[in-house]
Amino acid sequence: MASISIDAIEPGMVLAEDLRHSSGRFLLGKGVELDQRHLRVLKIWGVRSVEVEGSPDGLESPHGDEIDPAALEAAERWTARRFSPDLLSHPFLKELFRICVLRKAREMARRQGPEGERVSSPPEGGPVSEQGRDLPSFKRQIDLQALVDREMGLASLPDIFLEISRVISDPRSSAVHVADVISKDTSLSARLLKIVNSAFYCFPSEIDTISRAVMIVGTRQLSTLALGATVIRVIRDIPAALVDMESFWEHSITCGVSARMIGSYRNIPNTERLFVAGLLHDIGRIILYGSLPEVGREILIRARGAHRLVRVEEVEVLGHDHAEIGGMLLRKWKLPRVLEQAVRHHHDPLQSQYPLEASIVCLSDIVANALEIGSSGEGLVPPLTPEVWEEIGLEKGVLTEMIELIDRQVAEIIHLFFDGR
Repeated sequence: MASISIDAIEPGMVLAEDLRHSSGRFLLGKGVELDQRHLRVLKIWGVRSVEVEGSPDGLESPHGDEIDPAALEAAERWTARRFSPDLLSHPFLKELFRICVLRKAREMARRQGPEGERVSSPPEGGPVSEQGRDLPSFKRQIDLQALVDREMGLASLPDIFLEISRVISDPRSSAVHVADVISKDTSLSARLLKIVNSAFYCFPSEIDTISRAVMIVGTRQLSTLALGATVIRVIRDIPAALVDMESFWEHSITCGVSARMIGSYRNIPNTERLFVAGLLHDIGRIILYGSLPEVGREILIRARGAHRLVRVEEVEVLGHDHAEIGGMLLRKWKLPRVLEQAVRHHHDPLQSQYPLEASIVCLSDIVANALEIGSSGEGLVPPLTPEVWEEIGLEKGVLTEMIELIDRQVAEIIHLFFDGR
């Protein structure tokens, strides 16, 4: 069987298993041949995907296009190097792997030379492992608090950041107050209006003032988005020789967009906070690579040489990882606790005071790494535990729809955040 988005279902497809609503209510039975009447019922009940009869592991393109077998074979080898075999036992990650193979195959086919030229294969190597080979010790003792204080202190933040932070923290803040604070910064206001009028929201009519944006989007929602835009403006040009900053922010925005979508599927209020948490989840790596380039370079070399996750090497070398550094920074900046906890614990979400938000950022980071839209230095797909998946409670069938939305939104959001400085 194969999971398919409700919007991709065609009459005549057959259900591969009983279909129940998330509340447990029985909707349709296994073997039902779907027609338009069934589809209307499923949409009324908010069903986003179903399992239909068909090949579960086949790499047929959902768009019906022919994929060169050589490109498909090379793409599968490439993708297999980035996914641990243990990951593929999880249905969501198994489907994510299938989609990534198809994406990589199309990319390879587009890059193929004249007819008859062979598609290049990825370098050979063993499966992804967190064990790897033994490497010489490179232990370093660092004072994390001193590192954060020295490199990214509050002095580097504009006054508008502090004002927005106070607005978010004050339960008495009104929509008028929020609009007045944001409107003080004309550049920020213009950027927010562009975002509000983009595919990020898809509102039917143009929103032309900050006060109207606050009323429609929400007080805390727009304040949180403004906070994220302000942080990006401060740190987007920080030099970090070990990572391409454009690629870094592509990865970060992909994670943020994915987190916001997952929050929407879960009907979580203020999904903007999830977007900002995803946007800032790897900010600790900017500090690490920019402040300790020698240590950062050694960590990356060790991770790639041993075919291990970069985070594993961070802990091995420093006793800490980038998530802890990022969490400390957000706490210093007095960002909302939920953001700090989501960033600090996006690799161990169940240790967070807000496990659902941290779990969503964890899954979004996995999706962003798997899709290879930008990179923060990590070459492998991080793990997903059954406990974290259970905490999120997402249907694996939403993946195809989610990735299509990511592809549509990410490029536009990158443009809105980083162009027109």
